[in-house]
Amino acid sequence: MGPGVRGRVGSPREVTADPGRVVAGRARSGARYARDVLRALLRPSAIVSHLLVATVVITCVILGQWQLDRLHQVRDTNARLEERLAAPPADLATLADPVATTPEAVDEAALEFRRVEVTGTFRPEEEVLQRNRSYRNQTGFHVLTPLELDGGGVVLVRRGWVPASLDTPPVSQAAPPTGSVSVVGVLERPVEQPGFGPQDPDDGVLERVFHTDTARLDRQVDGALFPMVLRIDTELDNPTEDELPFPVGSPELDEGSHFSYTVQWHSFALLALVTYLAWWWHRLRRRPDPDVASTATTAEDEVVVPG
Repeated sequence: MGPGVRGRVGSPREVTADPGRVVAGRARSGARYARDVLRALLRPSAIVSHLLVATVVITCVILGQWQLDRLHQVRDTNARLEERLAAPPADLATLADPVATTPEAVDEAALEFRRVEVTGTFRPEEEVLQRNRSYRNQTGFHVLTPLELDGGGVVLVRRGWVPASLDTPPVSQAAPPTGSVSVVGVLERPVEQPGFGPQDPDDGVLERVFHTDTARLDRQVDGALFPMVLRIDTELDNPTEDELPFPVGSPELDEGSHFSYTVQWHSFALLALVTYLAWWWHRLRRRPDPDVASTATTAEDEVVVPG
């Protein structure tokens, strides 16, 4: 074989190659590799997986934002509660019509958590008990006693808690004071019968109820029952059996689990996205590039054989 004749041998030590050809080959191979990656990402099966992961991520973000909105609502409610509880009690008659019987007749949003004072006479004979109420880790009832107002109308008063053994109204061990009395408490919204879950019977006279549904109880109370409940929230320092019922206190300013749920749903969205991208990155890095391999092999095998 004459001088300058090129051939292929197995030893890489005598490699000689045109640098321009190698660079151009690598550029062409890189472009082809990029096209192959794009084709892999746009295959129908890959598009389906993209859409599935995007749906999961978007759903988690939406749920996280919903929990965040609920957190803001709870904080707004708590702020309103704190402000209204700090205000001195007002006469109910100055805030609403005491003889109103429907929720549409009063502004519940404006009256909720307002501290009010009313004067009237309790009607223990029309008393009802609300089930499944807890006090210091004990299950029992809340005593709901109608109060006939001196100026007309009736208000359902949540007087406090009694143990489960006292399950028949009127509860003589927790009898209300007789005669005309002044009661100070916080107004709370009634709870209507839910679409599912425990419901109170629609007919008959109820002695025990699941919900403070004033529209339902209005049927068995003599007079116009005000469509909100008055909650006595004065707490006793050292309650005893002789002081039943135990006042249930003010509504708790609890934000619930909305903040932790917000963090969890957003974390799920981020985890799903990062995991999916990492999986594709690992898969594409392991993807063979035959053009680059071919160029490297050609450069190694091309030698000059001495003549």
